[in-house]
Amino acid sequence: MTLLEDHTLIQLGNQKTVILHGDTLCTDDKDYQEFRAKVRSEIWKKDFLNQNIHTRLEICKELRKKSNAAQKNKSEILMDVNENEVEKLFRNLSFPSIMIHGHTHRPKTHNYLLDNNACERWVLNDWYDSESYLIWQDNQLNSKTL
Repeated sequence: MTLLEDHTLIQLGNQKTVILHGDTLCTDDKDYQEFRAKVRSEIWKKDFLNQNIHTRLEICKELRKKSNAAQKNKSEILMDVNENEVEKLFRNLSFPSIMIHGHTHRPKTHNYLLDNNACERWVLNDWYDSESYLIWQDNQLNSKTL
């Protein structure tokens, strides 16, 4: 397994593709962006990794519980991507044909025409609730559900 940087460009056939977590596109959710900055800080990561595995699992369980509770009080629009951020990323990366991300867990393919460039954004499903995946086959991307 290779840990990828957030915003990793790959080739799928002849299609330039960007893979990312997706949370960086949800800029309207200020509380989440604040949380994200905190848990990705070197100090927080070091403190977290210095805990034993049992403690780390308990911290993760508690964070998931708080996240689920917070989501109940947020609008769907707030928790979704900011379309300006999506378009900005496509432009900054010279218009890859495909963008694949999760985080919002609203599976769908979105089509864009940006500066005469056709781009697709594929959103992955929530892995807790479904057994779905994307497959590159016969020079095209498809979503599959088990």
